[in-house]
Amino acid sequence: MNLKLITTLLIISGIFACTKQSKSSDSAEMYEPSELSNMMRDMVTWSKETKRLLLKGEVINDVPKQFYELASQKATRDEHKDVAFQGMVPEYLEALKGIDRKDSQQYYYDVSIQACKTCHAVYCGGPLSVINQL
Repeated sequence: MNLKLITTLLIISGIFACTKQSKSSDSAEMYEPSELSNMMRDMVTWSKETKRLLLKGEVINDVPKQFYELASQKATRDEHKDVAFQGMVPEYLEALKGIDRKDSQQYYYDVSIQACKTCHAVYCGGPLSVINQL
């Protein structure tokens, strides 16, 4: 009889605990990506396509112009205002200019990816596993 009561209480408390958890997660705020985060997602997509085209020996016709606005994109924790971040942006932008000039595009693509790795070694290392595949 005691075993039956204990089992029933455990089941009821388990149901109550699960119900309470789902209600609290419903009220949680959804993550809103920053301007910089959104741009970097676009940069990854473009870089993957660029890598594919370069491997086929094709010429990259255009770098998306919005990438040149990298330094002015608002970051989640205002990293975009840091002197160190602003100091790393020009290396990436110069690599993009090399690609746009159609001047040794593979070389400048590699330089652009290295610039991403350098920055993400300092700021937000999470995406490095993705960047390393580019």
